[in-house]
Amino acid sequence: MERPLANSTLSAVGNTEQPTAWESTSSGTDAISPASTQVLPTPEPSAKSGVSGGAVAGIAIACLIAGAATGAAILFLLFRRKRKTQIQTYQQRHIPYIDGAATSEKRPAVVDTAVSSNVDHFLPQPVEDDAITKELSRIRDNIKNHVRSYYHYEPIRQGDINASMLGGLAAATGLQNTVLIDLISNPSTRSGTIRLFIAWIALSRCDGNTLPNFLPDELAPLAVAIPGKDATNSVQSTLYSKWKTITGALLQQKYRNQAVDTTRATAQAIAQIDAFLAPLLQQSIDGGQRRRNLEMILSRAAHLAFLLFSQPGSYRFDYAPSRGKPVIFPALLQVIDDQAHCIDPPRVLWEREDVEEGGIGVLFMRVWKLAG
Repeated sequence: MERPLANSTLSAVGNTEQPTAWESTSSGTDAISPASTQVLPTPEPSAKSGVSGGAVAGIAIACLIAGAATGAAILFLLFRRKRKTQIQTYQQRHIPYIDGAATSEKRPAVVDTAVSSNVDHFLPQPVEDDAITKELSRIRDNIKNHVRSYYHYEPIRQGDINASMLGGLAAATGLQNTVLIDLISNPSTRSGTIRLFIAWIALSRCDGNTLPNFLPDELAPLAVAIPGKDATNSVQSTLYSKWKTITGALLQQKYRNQAVDTTRATAQAIAQIDAFLAPLLQQSIDGGQRRRNLEMILSRAAHLAFLLFSQPGSYRFDYAPSRGKPVIFPALLQVIDDQAHCIDPPRVLWEREDVEEGGIGVLFMRVWKLAG
């Protein structure tokens, strides 16, 4: 009978429920059975958990230090190379010291072709011939209308003409003062002679070769003083051409929104015109209106003067008689091209205007030949 008892005992034990964790803690002083304690397995680190935060920070700091070191090395090499270039340039531009004595020759300066090409890149291109001839056409037409509107054609005495005012025009045209006086005294040839005189006053101030001229006040004396206009020296001509173009480009920024101030030069030109043409003025004209009309003509001449100056080439006006005929408006010739080379013979941009064919032209020629 002992075996059944054992089976019943085991059955009782097997049917006993295990207490929960809440029940074991809430029992107070009750003893915890070893059988009721559950041991949870400790999770092992996974191989896919990646690099830790500390390792990432260390790698970032190492990369930063390496980059800074590389940059410092590059800057050091660049500075060293620049310093070496500066020393070489200084030695080439200054008299070297050899064996305790300075040599008398200067080494030629090294021309930085990169800088030169960059300067050329910023310079404006030369204007088309049409831009120049358009300005000349306006000036010619304005002078023609001015002479037609404000001067009379009645006979005058030659003694009324101030011959001392004709020296410059006589030199430019190759005509004698007496010839010019005869031409302007004769009513039939007066119009063309007045036009020639006013054109000479205006355009002789446009080439920048003499003072006074219509260039800006800060530029006018320099343009006259700097050599290189006649192309006799190729180096000077090249430097003069480059200087003109650079200066014109810089001043163009200044005068883009304001006109070139030629008040003093304009006043001098008008005074010279009045001193010579006073005996020929119509008595009934409005003097203020005539002056404003002259100022407009001379203002356009000033614009032409700056336009010609800012070009790499050089120009001059030709007043010499053509085919035995005196001119009433000069020719414009380009004597140095855009590459600072002398042009021989000069290139004609604007043909001279001779006296008209026909009655007045024949009389003009007759008076000119008789006076000559």
